[in-house]
Amino acid sequence: MRVLLSGLFFMMKPLLYLSLLSPCFSWAFCFDEAGRFYNVDPQLLKSIATVESSLKPNAYNENKNKIGQVISRDFGLMQINSHWFDRLSEFNVNETSIYNPCFNVHLGAWVLSSNFSSHGYNWNSVGAYNAGFSKRTENARKIYIQKVQSVYFKMNVQ
Repeated sequence: MRVLLSGLFFMMKPLLYLSLLSPCFSWAFCFDEAGRFYNVDPQLLKSIATVESSLKPNAYNENKNKIGQVISRDFGLMQINSHWFDRLSEFNVNETSIYNPCFNVHLGAWVLSSNFSSHGYNWNSVGAYNAGFSKRTENARKIYIQKVQSVYFKMNVQ
């Protein structure tokens, strides 16, 4: 994991500089790049980003418990959850870097690829991207799967 994410950061640095120089820079290629790197369908990554953020690179969401306290936050295109920050801090994953669209998509692809590695290449692993693998979150996982499938199948029909 360390080698993959170190390589990811090294690859993303020039893209960050390029995006700062060109206001018209398009990050659409990031889905293809991350898909190849992590062996994940780029259309699936784009479908997840559509469900998670409506393809908005600056998307931000706060997750609250039953009494309204913020328990975590989600950032960027792939809505990367703040619980990853401590684990990935050595790879410069923080509230600033997370908004780089390509870096964000690569992180999302890494999370999804990890799900596939641990639980198989299936829709349940896709649902766990949002809801985890807990039995307690099974209903939320099923709802998320339906949302992603709807976007994914529409994308692949066009």
